[in-house]
Amino acid sequence: MCEDPQLATADWWYTLRIPAQPWMISLIRSSLQLALQRHGRLDLADTACLLATELVTNGVVHANSPVTVDLSCRSRTLRVDVHDSSPEAPARRSAGCDDESGRGLTLIDACATAWGVYPAAHGRGKAVWFTLC
Repeated sequence: MCEDPQLATADWWYTLRIPAQPWMISLIRSSLQLALQRHGRLDLADTACLLATELVTNGVVHANSPVTVDLSCRSRTLRVDVHDSSPEAPARRSAGCDDESGRGLTLIDACATAWGVYPAAHGRGKAVWFTLC
């Protein structure tokens, strides 16, 4: 039985946990792509994978912690929650033209239907979530 009420009421859900290793981030993209294909949501796959990868990268690089990704769908709305062990909320940065980072939250704000941050239910940490319709 699922303990997370968000997942427990979903039509379907998928969870993946990776260690704090940057080379593991590509696993998130390919796993989410397969899960979305399996559930007939390839229409959202590119955007969902891009945004999830941004959040996972933030968790691995800035929080230096293992990351858990929860993918769920309810009434055709896709939700992705990315959990890490840092209590610090992500901060929007101003990226210059030549900067290789600093655009993640801007991408999420531009592409997601909605997004936000909430503290971890048990212990320390947080989750950053977004939805796509």
